[in-house]
Order: sequence, then C-alpha cells, then structure tokens
Amino acid sequence: MERGKLVILLAATASAAATGPSWYWYATRGLGVTTLIVLTVTVVLGIVTKIRWSGDGTPGFVSAEMHRNVSLLAMVLLLAHIVTTVLDPFAHISLRDVVVPVGAGYRPVWLGLGVVAMEILVGVATSSLLRERLGVRAWRLIHWTAYASWPISLVHGLGTGSDVRAPWFIGIVAACLAAVLIALVQRLRQGPEATLPMRSMAGVATATMLAVTGLWAFGGPLEDGWAARSGTPPVKAAPVKVGPVHPGPGGFSDPLVGVLVRNGTSVQISMRDTVDNALTVSVRSANGNETLPVVTIGRAARVLCTVPASAGTTLYAICGSSRLTVAFYGSGEVQKAGGKVTGRLITSGPLN
Repeated sequence: MERGKLVILLAATASAAATGPSWYWYATRGLGVTTLIVLTVTVVLGIVTKIRWSGDGTPGFVSAEMHRNVSLLAMVLLLAHIVTTVLDPFAHISLRDVVVPVGAGYRPVWLGLGVVAMEILVGVATSSLLRERLGVRAWRLIHWTAYASWPISLVHGLGTGSDVRAPWFIGIVAACLAAVLIALVQRLRQGPEATLPMRSMAGVATATMLAVTGLWAFGGPLEDGWAARSGTPPVKAAPVKVGPVHPGPGGFSDPLVGVLVRNGTSVQISMRDTVDNALTVSVRSANGNETLPVVTIGRAARVLCTVPASAGTTLYAICGSSRLTVAFYGSGEVQKAGGKVTGRLITSGPLN
C-alpha cells in the first residue's frame, strides 16, 4: 500500500515538473533579488569608503577592500542571473536580448533597463582592470556611472519581477532604498562649502527621482494588470489531443454523476463520466413530433452522437457501432436530492 502511494506521489511530482515552470525560472528570480541586495551593499560601501564612514579604529583600506570583494560577488551573481534567464524556456530571452537593450519580446522596456545596468557594471569592472592605463581621472569618471546602475537595476527588478507585489519583495526593496538613501544623505551632508550648490542639486535630483519612481511603482507594477501592460507575451497553450480513455475494441462500464432540470413537462439530464471527465451524457425528454427521449454523447467540444433512446429508468441506444446502456440510480429520490442524478454508462465498444 505504501509503495502504491509512493508511486502516485512520484507520478504527480513528475507531472507538475513537466507542466510547471522549470527550475531556471525560480533560479533567475532568486538570483535577480540577490544581485539587487549585493549591488545595494556595493553602493553603500562605495559611499562609505568615499566619506571614510568606517569608524576611527578601522583602516580605510578595509572598507575599500570589502567594496572590491562585494563588487566582484555582485558581478558573479549578475552573470548567473543572466545565464539562468537565457536558459529558462518560459520568457524565451535570447543571447541577443541580454546584449541589445531594445527589441526583446518579453517586457522589452524593463528588460532593456536591466541590459543597460549590466553594461554599465561591465564597463566599470573593465575600467578597474585597466585603471593604470586609463589614469585616475578617467577611471573615476567611469566609476561614478556605477551609481547610476543601482536605480536602473531597481526599476528593472520592479518592471520585470513576477514577485513584485509579494510582501517580502516589497520589504527587500524598501530596505535597499533606505540603506542607499541613508548613506547618500551622509555623503551629501559632508564636503567643502564650494561644493554645496552641487550637493544641493544632487539632493533635489535624488528626491525628484525617488518621487517619480514611487508614483510609477504604485501606478504600475503594484497595480493589477501590470503583466499585460509591461509587455508580457501571452502564453500559448499546447493543443490537447482528446482520445478515448478506453482504447481497444472492448466496451466499458463507468459511473456517471450529474443533475436533472425540470421545466414544466420538459426534463433535461446532464451527466459526466467520472473516469473519463471529458465524456458527457445528456438526456432530454421528447418534444414536438418526437416519441422517444434523445441521448447526446460528447467528448470535450465534440459531439459523438445524438440518438433516440428507449424510455424508462434505463435507456438503451446505439452510438455509431456501440450499443449504450444508461442506467439511473435512485430515480425515485431525484426530487429529494435537489436534482442530483447518479447512474452508469455501459457500452459494447469504445466511443471515439
């Protein structure tokens, strides 16, 4: 008995794995969130290193070295995020889509922002490797663009993330925003008086960008229907092949369940095969110039036959080359049962 349960459980698991998202789908989502968190730590450490906000007993090179190591970790996570995104069969994102920031088939604008953020980070990493050849001034100018990659990555995550409305995701985004804003406020508060106008403009620009992003988020990703408005292509269901559940020349005997509806003198019974759920049996009383009730057998959206049947608590009919018997149980209790009907369908051959 236990072995049988195990086989059923394994079969159900295999079926879910075959029809559900691949593990790449979950991996790329998790890696995307993790990359955002690590990138946030990188930005905060970069600001901390710049303003030497690391404590009197901590040498400056410690925070600088930590900044480099966390930046390297962010690049590794970003690469893994890209690889799993391309391998995931759901979104159909190609190698071209992770290099060219326009023209993708899946949420093109928001995916394109992710590509821009990635290219900025790759450019910054490359400039660090070529720092001695570029010179300190050129390297610093390129390095400053890394700060732009963080808000772009944040908007990319909000625009493409399927978990954007989940409380845990909102909490992570809020924590990342708070960390960067606290570090940025500390950075803008410090500096010589000559840079005060520039720091003030940076503060105003940051507040404006934060307000615009918030309005966009609450009116976009956090609202219903964002998946369609963001450019998610519709999922095309694979065609379902409906065939007989009982193949072969032999007949079958299956239980039926359904309802009975009375409208004056007219009676309509609609039943479904409990073994082959696509198979339906409908019986209506004779009307007009008909003398016998009519049985209709269907599978899915296809009508197999509509034929007259003998009257009584057990109906007999011919559907194609198969003889049918529709037996009703407890016919005297139908009214008490609130219109529910049970019975059995017996055939001499398959219905297809």
